[in-house]
Amino acid sequence: MSSTGRRWWWVALLVLYCALLAWSTVYISAHPSQPMTIDHIRRTLVIPAMTDSGPVPDQTIHLPYLAWNAATPDPAGVPIVLLHGSPGGADNFVLLGPRLAEHRAAYAIDLPGMGAHTEPVPSRSARAHARALLAFLDAMNIERAHILGWSEGGAVAIRLAELAPERMASMTLLASVGAQRTEGSGSYFFEHTKYKLGDVALKYGPMLVPHFGILGSADQRTSFLKNFLETDQRPFADIMRTTAVPTLILHGRDDFLIADWAAEYHHEIMPTSTLVMTPHDHFMPFLHPKSTAEDVEHFIARCDEPGLTPVRSTIDRAPRATPFGRLGGWFLSWVRFGPWWLVVLGIVLVSLTLGSFGRAWTAVLVGATELDIAVAWVGLTIAELVQMRRRGQFRRAGAWIRAIFRPGYQVVVGFLAVQLLLRPIGEAWGGFGWLISTVALALFFRLVPAILTKTGRRELRTSLTKLRHHEWWPAWTLYGPLVPWFAWLAIRSKHPLALTCCNPGIEPGGGVAGESKSDILTGLLNAGHDAVLYGEPIPLDATPRIRAEHTLRRIQTEPAIGGFPVILKPDRGERGMGVKLCRDERDVFEFFERTPVEAIVQRFHPGPNEIGIFWVRRPRPGSDLNGRIFSVTRKHFPKLVGDGKHSIEHLILNHHRYRCQAAIFLDRFADRLGEVLGKDEHITLSGAGNHAQGAKFTDGHDLITPELEREVDRIASAYRGPNGGELDFGRFDFRYADESELKQGRGLAAVEVNGVTSESTNIYDPSRSIFFAWRTLAAQWSIAYRIGTDRMARGAKPLSLADLLFGTRRHLNDRKDYSIAR
Repeated sequence: MSSTGRRWWWVALLVLYCALLAWSTVYISAHPSQPMTIDHIRRTLVIPAMTDSGPVPDQTIHLPYLAWNAATPDPAGVPIVLLHGSPGGADNFVLLGPRLAEHRAAYAIDLPGMGAHTEPVPSRSARAHARALLAFLDAMNIERAHILGWSEGGAVAIRLAELAPERMASMTLLASVGAQRTEGSGSYFFEHTKYKLGDVALKYGPMLVPHFGILGSADQRTSFLKNFLETDQRPFADIMRTTAVPTLILHGRDDFLIADWAAEYHHEIMPTSTLVMTPHDHFMPFLHPKSTAEDVEHFIARCDEPGLTPVRSTIDRAPRATPFGRLGGWFLSWVRFGPWWLVVLGIVLVSLTLGSFGRAWTAVLVGATELDIAVAWVGLTIAELVQMRRRGQFRRAGAWIRAIFRPGYQVVVGFLAVQLLLRPIGEAWGGFGWLISTVALALFFRLVPAILTKTGRRELRTSLTKLRHHEWWPAWTLYGPLVPWFAWLAIRSKHPLALTCCNPGIEPGGGVAGESKSDILTGLLNAGHDAVLYGEPIPLDATPRIRAEHTLRRIQTEPAIGGFPVILKPDRGERGMGVKLCRDERDVFEFFERTPVEAIVQRFHPGPNEIGIFWVRRPRPGSDLNGRIFSVTRKHFPKLVGDGKHSIEHLILNHHRYRCQAAIFLDRFADRLGEVLGKDEHITLSGAGNHAQGAKFTDGHDLITPELEREVDRIASAYRGPNGGELDFGRFDFRYADESELKQGRGLAAVEVNGVTSESTNIYDPSRSIFFAWRTLAAQWSIAYRIGTDRMARGAKPLSLADLLFGTRRHLNDRKDYSIAR
């Protein structure tokens, strides 16, 4: 379909929607919602309309209620009144009521403004409902009654215990709300903000939907939220602590609306309570009426006679261990009772730090009813907004839609997954089970969206490609298994930073972090300009324009630089960041505009080949050299070959290797992504000999010859730093034209040498295993510690921890100013 056709299709849908919405509005106006008709089963009772403070003068309401065994109640049995939740009505107890009525009269009322009661009421608060309940008892001539409050109905029972405890034979909190701190976030402000937003959404949102009255009136849609909004649970904890009313707290371990730990907390603060924990969920009046009636009757039968001393006890039919022991208990207590804003901050940090696993962990806590769903949504949404800011996506509508809806999708999916599938795993296997559940949910969050879109499927293939080989793994996964080995080397050397005594000619710490490339280059030039590419520092002492003009003068007047093209790069860079091949004056000005740090201008070697040679001051047995070549790495520059059909972007994203570093290539060629290369036409995606910038590394051990080793040894041995110190250990980057000459030790030119923290980059050879990489790294660092230990024995001082941290911090701050290599 053409773009014009699609546009008209959308116009037609919009016109149809507007017509349906107008029709629906007219229909609803002509057929207003009728008050609910009281069925033949319900009875009604006229009582005063109530507010929190008492009856409204000259205003009455017809209160519907259900009754069982009311005509011939057991004389010894005190009546019981059942209070429904919100939303709900008296008919919620049609299964439970008759069972409780076997020994006494049972009543279930429709609380004012709820259930079958549709008359206007001045208040739907729990306190106003408690006053209506008192009026009901008075009208029914009931002096004392057992009061059972289910869910939000428990709030009415608690308020009655405040207003008229002498009228209560007992109180049963069945899967009930209670203290404010157990309600959602625990914050009155947060919860009422949530309810108010819900009230607005339910009141006005359906006005945008052509529902023809099916969704009811605005008052009907929002009655239960007004009940929440007008109820203040903050005094409940004090009421529960001080009441003398015998109380049964009957709760289900699998209650996903009011957490089991809330019931345990209520039992903890109520000295008159008995706690019975069942293996059921929130809907015990519907799903387990028989066992619920038995538990309630067993308790209230003992309370029929006034003056009974309450018995405090706990019956746990579904014990549950806290995962991760005491530490897990402390953490869950913080999640449950900590300030909501602090919990939100924790969710943000976990999400940003752990990615999908952090988001899954948050969703699992929601599903396990340990964390409020709204608090989780706020935290995850803030994390999404932070990520948007980092990626510069604040002006993208799609990013805003994702930031709002993805957290909601994740917490809802997590809630359902835990409730339906993962909770049994966590409960059966403890902490390990919950960990497995979190990992499974994190994989779901990553895989499902990826499978549903073409871009996602491509990214999934890329992720699987990266997963298969350590070449693409994060540094911590590569080095993590070697930590015990590093610890042993540090112990054997009698100093954790002994390796920083290597390379006394490179400061600080032998090149551990933030070393000056210009100082190193000066030291290398002792080997002669024919073997080392000449370069000069460009200090950070002027505006970008003045620095560029100074650099241009040096390019024109210094023969050793050799004119254009030249290489410009940060003086304290790494991994090829900020390196730029400048072919003209415009490139020079552009570099300094992008790079507000100290820099180097260096002679360019056309290559076209580049290798990395790792040299160590540990000669082979019987050798007359000062050191030896530890490893050689071939560097292959990525070339993209056109097919005459597809764009550069398409070719990059669909190449089995280049898609693994697509972000770098797409940024580098941002102005050419739509260009279609001719058949067999090719472009070089990266000219920087660095893996992080797109180069492919392979092991070049076959290039090592006695001649090459002697020449490299000559260059390394000639090194003298600004302080006169030598070089012991590091990786050289060499450019050369012909491999046969290279093997003869001729035609190579050093670009730079990296210090003690440089890697033997042949470990990234795609044909080599992770075990090869670990063996190579273990051997490399063993040599570094041995050389450092020898230097220490001759009086060298290792870098202090403070200096290491300061240098690393400075280096990381400088990296923020680097662009990708171009």
